[in-house]
Amino acid sequence: MPLTVRLDADTEHCPNDLLDETSQDKSSLIRQLIHERWQQGQPRPSITQQLGGHPEIFLDTLSAGSAERLQRRRLLSQHLQKRRSEPS
Repeated sequence: MPLTVRLDADTEHCPNDLLDETSQDKSSLIRQLIHERWQQGQPRPSITQQLGGHPEIFLDTLSAGSAERLQRRRLLSQHLQKRRSEPS
């Protein structure tokens, strides 16, 4: 989609300076800047989402009330101790 942008004198040097720092053409630079700005407005994924979700071992084995922090810590600790004690 064609887009025309008119820059004032104070802003005109900005894209030129950015182009000097990269090997991009103007269109690529503008697309990148728009995409980066758009991403800033998006909700950030949680740590669990960043790690790919909850470990499968916990999804089907948790009892009622296990979403509480102390319960999760205890279950995780038990799981890690069990893995450490298993022969490699």
